Parts: sequence; structure tokens; C-alpha cells
Amino acid sequence: MNLQSSDEHYSEADLLETYYMQPGASMPVMMHLADCTDCAARYERLEKKVRGLAACAHDDKPDTFWARQRIAVMRKLPRHSSAARTIRVAAAALLVATLGGWMASRSNEPATIVQPEITVQVTTPADPWQSEELDEYQSLVAWESWEDQS
Repeated sequence: MNLQSSDEHYSEADLLETYYMQPGASMPVMMHLADCTDCAARYERLEKKVRGLAACAHDDKPDTFWARQRIAVMRKLPRHSSAARTIRVAAAALLVATLGGWMASRSNEPATIVQPEITVQVTTPADPWQSEELDEYQSLVAWESWEDQS
């Protein structure tokens, strides 16, 4: 909302916006309306128009008109027949039976378990006392050896 620079009056759009504002936000415009009789007169005319539009009665049709409208709309709406409900229930039962049969056939299949082959190469030295694990105990093992040292 800006004052127009040439004649320093608010436009009708600005006054209409002021009409729908919260009281605190419209304070600058209201201060201008208190001083400017031209803007105040345009604001009053605008306020009367808006109040007059709100007061117009839009419902000048007889009650029978609305009853006929309701009947016409209800005729065009699809009705839930028992045949449609039966078809939906049968389709759901067929789906459940199909899924159940598929799951049952899957449970009868033998499970294939693939076990990896593990190959361990065990190398035993010719002399068990000469293994890598016993290298640090060689001095201890040497004097207990049953073999003849000579």
C-alpha cells in the first residue's frame, strides 16, 4: 500500500485491502482517512458496497427446488449392489487362495544348502621336534630328545 505521489490519495485497491486488514496493521491508512475527506468518502462508499454484497440473499429458491436437486444427484451416484460386493469378496478370496497355494508350494521344495569346501593342508615335518611352533623352545626340547645326539 503506497500513497500515490501525484495527489497523495490511496487507491480503491489500497482502501479495499485496508477494509480486510487487522486493526493494528491498518493504522497508517486510518490516520490518513481522518485527515483526508476525499479518501474517507471513497472508503465509506467501498465499505457500503462490501456490506451490501454480504447482506444479499443468495438463496431465493423454494425448498422443493433443493429437494429435486438432491434427488437428481442421488440418482446419478453409483449404488452399491450386492452383486458388486459379492464380486469384490470373490476376487479377494481368489487372491488369498492363490497366494496361499504359492506359499505352500514354496515350502515343499527342498532347501538347497550349499556348504563351502574347506581344504586344510597340514604339513608335518619329518621330525616333529623341528616344527615352527617349537623353534623358540629348541634349547629346551634338545636336551629332552630321546634320539641319540651322537
